[in-house]
Amino acid sequence: MAPFHKFHLQLFHVSLSRILSILKPYMTRPDHVCFGDHHYCWVVYRLGPYIANYEEQALLACIVRNWCARCLATRGNLDGDALNRSREHADTLIAEFDLLDLWDEYRIVGDIIPFTNNFPRADIYSLLSLDILHQIIKGAFKDHLVEWVEKYLILKHGKKQAEKILDDIDRRIAAVTPFPGLRRFPKGCHFKQWTGDNSKALMKVYLLAIEGHVPQAVVCTFHAFLEFCYLVCKSVITESDLDLINDTLDHFHHYREVFKTTSVVFTFSLPRQHSLKHYHDLIKLFGAPNGLCSSITESKHIKAVKKPYQYAYHQPAL
Repeated sequence: MAPFHKFHLQLFHVSLSRILSILKPYMTRPDHVCFGDHHYCWVVYRLGPYIANYEEQALLACIVRNWCARCLATRGNLDGDALNRSREHADTLIAEFDLLDLWDEYRIVGDIIPFTNNFPRADIYSLLSLDILHQIIKGAFKDHLVEWVEKYLILKHGKKQAEKILDDIDRRIAAVTPFPGLRRFPKGCHFKQWTGDNSKALMKVYLLAIEGHVPQAVVCTFHAFLEFCYLVCKSVITESDLDLINDTLDHFHHYREVFKTTSVVFTFSLPRQHSLKHYHDLIKLFGAPNGLCSSITESKHIKAVKKPYQYAYHQPAL
């Protein structure tokens, strides 16, 4: 890794540590705080869940990309059972191995110190939260399943015939009857720029649009995946819901094999596919994912950055 790149990464962690340093004294001794009801309480602070997409999670966990930031699953078998990462385990590896071995064997960037090391009871690996927007909506759905369907059609029918089928899929999407809660796509799903809202709206109609053009196993794959999405997006998730989430994920993993048997993909060891395995445990740890989604910060980014840019320069922000 280039020295400037290391400096850039460490600067990110040092900056976070500096920003949060005001809370550090009160992580070991109570702070007397006046609450909204005008009553005073003793408060001990600690770091909570960190909302980030995969690229930022890899940066925070100081690991090489395409590995899991939460568990020790290997790059070639992300779906295999593996123990969770921990600060103690990482510190032990860094103390015992040189930087090259850490990179080659464990895919850890050993000379970058996570910002959480400066705070008590803080473990960056356990603080990384779920992210419905980038893991499910933009990741597993848009970047994986939708693209895999297009690749399947090209492999099965050839490029020319596949384009005709994709045009028919677009026609079906455009023909969706107006209904509250459903968004219309007059030009189908070929957007100039995919947004989270586009993907969420398309998820509601895409299954019906591809039915008849793809094998039943592909339809079942989308059905299981969408069922998983609806379950994890609930505002209140019960123990029975968690069992359903596990069952639905098993069905999704079973049916998605059709993409491997048809040579559309050769591996499912992809970080955003793998992230679905952690939802059961992370929901128990942090609660319903609806409250921990990067769409919250994305919406603030639009209001705080993109809109002012558009008004100032009279050009649409990317």
